[in-house]
Amino acid sequence: MALAIEYDVTPDGEIELVALINAVEEDDDDPDGEAWLAWRRSHEDEGIGSVLVPPQELARMEATEDPAELRAIVERLVLADRQVKEAGG
Repeated sequence: MALAIEYDVTPDGEIELVALINAVEEDDDDPDGEAWLAWRRSHEDEGIGSVLVPPQELARMEATEDPAELRAIVERLVLADRQVKEAGG
């Protein structure tokens, strides 16, 4: 399974979770979600608020029942993604 996180950043710098998306196509042609991410980048915002969850982080998310730990994983992924994109990477 490939999981993607969609998020928005407010003008005040607050990050808002928009959606968690199973990014695997129905026929399993995109098991790592890269085709979905490429499609998402084709939108007007160029996918700036989208990040794929790496397999090891997805395993941690699936293994925990602690909401605080799950939130920390998501926040870490979003903040790292945002930092890279704001730096032009």
